[in-house]
Amino acid sequence: MVDGTGGADSHDVPLSVVTGRRDLALTTVVAAGDPAITWAVASEMVEPAAYLRGGELLLTAGVNLPATAAGVRAYVDSLVRTGVGAIGFGVAPVYDTIPERLIEQCHGQGLPLLEVPQATPFAAVSRAVGEELEERHLRDVRRLGEAHQALARAVTATAPVQRVLSVLADSLGAWAALEPSDPGTPAHRTTGAPRSTDPELRPLIAKLTDPAGPRGAKAPSGTDEVFLHTVGVPPQERGVVLVGRPEPLGITDRAVLRTATALLDLLSRTVEDAPPVPGRLLTGLLLDGGLDESTAPLLAELTDTRGRAGASGAYRVLRARPLTQDRRTAPGDLPLGTHLVDRAGPDADADAGECVRAVLADRGEQTHREHLDLLRAHGWIAALSAPALAPELPEADRRAAALLVRARASGEPLLWGEGTDPFAVLLDPAGTSGLRRELLGPLARDTGAARTLRETLRVWLARHGNWDRAAADLGVHRNSVRYRIGRIERDLGVDLADAEQRMRLWFALTRGPDPH
Repeated sequence: MVDGTGGADSHDVPLSVVTGRRDLALTTVVAAGDPAITWAVASEMVEPAAYLRGGELLLTAGVNLPATAAGVRAYVDSLVRTGVGAIGFGVAPVYDTIPERLIEQCHGQGLPLLEVPQATPFAAVSRAVGEELEERHLRDVRRLGEAHQALARAVTATAPVQRVLSVLADSLGAWAALEPSDPGTPAHRTTGAPRSTDPELRPLIAKLTDPAGPRGAKAPSGTDEVFLHTVGVPPQERGVVLVGRPEPLGITDRAVLRTATALLDLLSRTVEDAPPVPGRLLTGLLLDGGLDESTAPLLAELTDTRGRAGASGAYRVLRARPLTQDRRTAPGDLPLGTHLVDRAGPDADADAGECVRAVLADRGEQTHREHLDLLRAHGWIAALSAPALAPELPEADRRAAALLVRARASGEPLLWGEGTDPFAVLLDPAGTSGLRRELLGPLARDTGAARTLRETLRVWLARHGNWDRAAADLGVHRNSVRYRIGRIERDLGVDLADAEQRMRLWFALTRGPDPH
């Protein structure tokens, strides 16, 4: 087994933490590292590995443990191949002691084996693992909140760039540096950071600072794993943040890094026509998690340059791109009626030049439709989100961006109204069939087996992965559902514990006609 506390993207607890709980009185019979435990599962199945995902503490009393050494060898081998973290063997009521053949195979194949005393119910072990997982989750939430507050304060401090880097380094237990794209500009470095950038990282930094290059990457440097992310407005004001430490970044670490790079990106914006960011508004959003009675009026003032903001407290996000590169009004001269404007440069992922993004006060559909027509007269095609409250603006921005793609395809400005189907905006009907076949792979075939697997997957997803309810809907045993879902994962090469994969497959199953 491999030591560690799980991958950077996993939620788990070291086995040593579980065995260290005195209330469980577990005894380590076979020690084989300190694997990461994702959950504790009790099973007396003949072949439990088929129903496990890896990382589990398998609890068993040996009801169906093979009677021969060869059978136990195959039993343990299947668990090791699945990635089971450890076995917890209950010494009652079937066996008074752990069978020697099981101990030998766990020794030989490197699978940790624990003895669960008769006085400790399997449910107590499962609950203990759940408590430890929840404690780690709450600890990460607290750490993330504290890091965000410290970063928000750093923005308003003297020398904010250096302060943000220091907070980032302290929060991650790492060193941090900001390497500017301009060789003549001095770099910012925290304590422990190399005095000069590793020459082997230079080509990667050059690639990241290219306007068409990626935004982030990671690479080894000595004993550290270095994480790199770009900041600034390309191509003039782009630099790279480097964070280094021996251990990979976890989920919470990456969330802190994203916030820090976003703030450094904000601090690096020196475009002359960019509107200033009010300190009170920014501090309130970051420290308080939203607007309060004292800061909400600031947003209303910024989204209406005429001082006639309505009392609804709702806003809309506008996205616009030029119809042509010739006859059009310059971004800075567009009649937007708001101070909250982001005039970005050319986008490498788009076939048009600039993109304008703005937050407007909500003034009703008719007024906004007239505004969209006015922008079109200025040579810009635009899309406008539905009304949204301040905390909902990020989602409104995503919808406006998706709606703009459709507006550019039709050549007409679009306003997100009550009857707008969000999926119709996001999906191209002409390409839906081919996308469905690609996502479903062998499940898209016109065979009885494929149709059965498609229906099983659809029902299981609709029941949010509940085995019993899905089995009842399908009229089969819950183990049949488990077998089919396992086969689907193997056939498609996906992990249905991943919400992204479930979303894609749900769209493939529900949008448009059946593949056959």
